[in-house]
Amino acid sequence: MEADRALLAQNEAHIRDIQSLPPDLQRSQSLSELHEAKAVIQNRLDAFIYPVLTLPNEVVSEIFIQFLPAYPKPPPLVGTSSPTLLTHICQKWRAIALATPKLWRVIDM
Repeated sequence: MEADRALLAQNEAHIRDIQSLPPDLQRSQSLSELHEAKAVIQNRLDAFIYPVLTLPNEVVSEIFIQFLPAYPKPPPLVGTSSPTLLTHICQKWRAIALATPKLWRVIDM
């Protein structure tokens, strides 16, 4: 995945270089080939599945509960040790966090 990201960045830089040239110097065929290569790389990156997203929701929910500060200290509503932070990662994590009542039972406001 990192290799694809690096290749994509190089490809985008090459496209910018070609596009900065005067139109009569731009080789439209090589530019279109670069755009096609960029699309292929982007599709591969978009298809990558992060292993953590394959965990069952119940397991992720238990991990979230372990994220809370130790009892008796309640978690803050916002900030780095807040369960609200978990809702900002991705749509799946937001749904899991909001469906986990233990995260929200005692919030320090």
